[in-house]
Amino acid sequence: MAQKNVRVRKVPVSLVTGTTKAGVWLGSIRLSGFSFLIMGLVLLGVLVLAPQLKIVVEQRQVIADLQAEADLKTSQLTDLEKQRARWDDPAYVRAQARDRLYYVMPGEISYLVINDATIDGLKREKATASVQNTNTDWVAGLLKSFLVAGLGTPTPEQVQPTPAPEG
Repeated sequence: MAQKNVRVRKVPVSLVTGTTKAGVWLGSIRLSGFSFLIMGLVLLGVLVLAPQLKIVVEQRQVIADLQAEADLKTSQLTDLEKQRARWDDPAYVRAQARDRLYYVMPGEISYLVINDATIDGLKREKATASVQNTNTDWVAGLLKSFLVAGLGTPTPEQVQPTPAPEG
């Protein structure tokens, strides 16, 4: 007789029995009373320690918030100390009195310029590139103004300002 090459395949046990590796593993676990005791103690420990751990975490958060507030107050205190040191300088005090209270030193004259004219309402003409000559003699006008102001007596019409045209 002739022998035939017959190959035999090994089939895993799980395919034959219809179980998986996890099922086989779970089936091999044997629980004793000691195992139940240890699991019960671990569960009891978690239940007892969980509120305490919550309190510790909350206290850490409060400490972090207070530390941040203390750092903010420290920086504010540093800024205030710098400002106080500036007020010890006489030049800074003098500059603040000039700016805030409009004080001046003896012999000085203070001018306040109040500009309440709006620029948008004014007519604007575009500048030209060519130079324009004026037809007036500004030197004669200046001399005439000087002489009239110093030597003449103004009439009541000249003293009263003329009303601005409306429109």
